[in-house]
Amino acid sequence: MALQNKKFYPWLVVGLLWVVALLNYMDRQMLSTMQQNIANDIHALQNAEAFGALMAIFLWVYGISSPFSGAVADRVSRKWLIVGSLGVWSAVTYTMGLCHDFQSLMWLRGIMGISEALYIPSALSLIADYFTGRGRSLAIGLHMTGLYCGQALGGFGSMVASTWSWQQTFHWFGIIGVAYAIVLIFLLHEKSGRGVAARPVPSGEAQGRKGGKESMLQSFGVVFSTMAFWVILFFFASSSIPGWATKNWLPTLFHDNLD
Repeated sequence: MALQNKKFYPWLVVGLLWVVALLNYMDRQMLSTMQQNIANDIHALQNAEAFGALMAIFLWVYGISSPFSGAVADRVSRKWLIVGSLGVWSAVTYTMGLCHDFQSLMWLRGIMGISEALYIPSALSLIADYFTGRGRSLAIGLHMTGLYCGQALGGFGSMVASTWSWQQTFHWFGIIGVAYAIVLIFLLHEKSGRGVAARPVPSGEAQGRKGGKESMLQSFGVVFSTMAFWVILFFFASSSIPGWATKNWLPTLFHDNLD
C-alpha cells in the first residue's frame, strides 16, 4: 500500500510542510538580526538606508510575486513547486554566505522573494486538498505555527553568527534546506484526483475558458471582484505598516540590553 494512501498521510503532509514553513520564515528573518555581523565585512550595511533597502527588496518582490505564484500553483504540480521553491531559496541562503558586496546581496534577496512566494499558495492548496472536512482549519492552523516558529528562531541568527560567523550561518541553513528538499522528493506526494471537490462550474461560466480551465486573467478577475479579498488585504497591509519602521526593534532591544 502506497504511503499516500495511508490514513495518517494527510497529517504527515502537514508535518512535512511545517518544517518547510519554519525554514521559509527563518531564512528570510536571519538577515535582519545579523546586520552588525555582516556590516563588519560589507561596510555598506553600516548605512541604515542601505540595510532598509536590502530588507525592502525582498518584501516588494515577494508581494508582487505572490498573486502570480498562486496562479502558477493552480496549474502545475504543487509538490514540485514546494520542492523547487525550498531548494532555490536554500541555495540562495547558502550563496549569501559567499557575498562580498552589497549589490550581490540585493540580487539574492530579490531571487529569494520570488522563490519563497511560490511556497505558501502551493502548501495551503495541497493541505486543503488532503483535508476536505472539519480537520482542514486545524491542519492549516498547525501549518501556520511553523511560519511563526521560524520567524522566532530566525531571531537567534545573530547569536549563531557571533558564535561562528555570518557566512557559516548562511551556509549551514542553506545546506539543511537543500537536504530537506531532497527528502521531500521521496515523501511528499500530490493529492490524487486533484480538484475533484471544487465547486461545479455553470455551463455559461465555462464558456470562454480554454480546455475547461479558467484563464489567469479570469482568475484575477474573480479575486479582485470579491469584497472579502480587499477587506483581508487592507487588514494585513494596515497592521504591517508600523513594522516597516520598527522591524528590528526587538533584536536591537536584545542587543543593547542583553548583549
